Amino acid sequence: MNERYELLAPIGEGGLGTVFKARDRRTGRVVALKRLRADKAADSVAIDRFLHEARLLSELRHPNIVEVLDSGLEDGIAFMAMEFIQGGTLDAAVTQAALKPETFDSLVRQTLAGMSAAHAAGVLHLDLKPENLMLSPRPEGGFRVTILDFGLARGVNDGVEPADGLPGSIHFMAPEQFQRGAVDARADVYALGCVFYHALTQRHPFEGELAPQVVVSHLRHWVKPLAPLRPDLPAATIQWIERLISRQPADRPASAKEALDAYPGVI
Repeated sequence: MNERYELLAPIGEGGLGTVFKARDRRTGRVVALKRLRADKAADSVAIDRFLHEARLLSELRHPNIVEVLDSGLEDGIAFMAMEFIQGGTLDAAVTQAALKPETFDSLVRQTLAGMSAAHAAGVLHLDLKPENLMLSPRPEGGFRVTILDFGLARGVNDGVEPADGLPGSIHFMAPEQFQRGAVDARADVYALGCVFYHALTQRHPFEGELAPQVVVSHLRHWVKPLAPLRPDLPAATIQWIERLISRQPADRPASAKEALDAYPGVI
């Protein structure tokens, strides 16, 4: 791996991997190289999870999902090379300002298009959050949304997997994830509803000073109504977002595709 990829700069680190900006010496292309963290190198479960993410992503080909270019084990180190994306995360953008309606509209349509492809392929993301959505400027104007980090992803028929701690980000997890029950595409729909609410308000729909309070807020559905926070948006759009974060999965759209089909827009 070190012979093929020249490490240029660190980008970030997650629970399983460290990501570097790198150059593919064979092609000259700049890539994002994700390597299993050194402290996980001998952990067979971590290796399997890492390579599972690479396999899932390699099967998903969509403009709004990060593309995997290469992956495998080399010198005992699991790695994957992905397209390098210029831009910033949705989280960084929202820190600066809540999204304007036209920007929000593009975010919704692109994100749901990408997740529609994932759901159609039988893949659940299960860790959708603003940090995992990249916004990169287009030469013709506007921006491209790219969905990142399928590290917790699994197939719809994989069943419930045991995990240490809470497998996800508590502000964006569906209630059924906290309860360790069976999950389906509606958990991703719920997470995106929380993401969209946050993008419009700079706050989370389910809040608390401590993590247990956030969990209780989800479970008891203590959500602050969105309409007073964004009176500039149509009532139908507000109602649509609130449907995505319904407490009961049966009350949400069944998939990202169904959510996109029901999206009323912002005009």
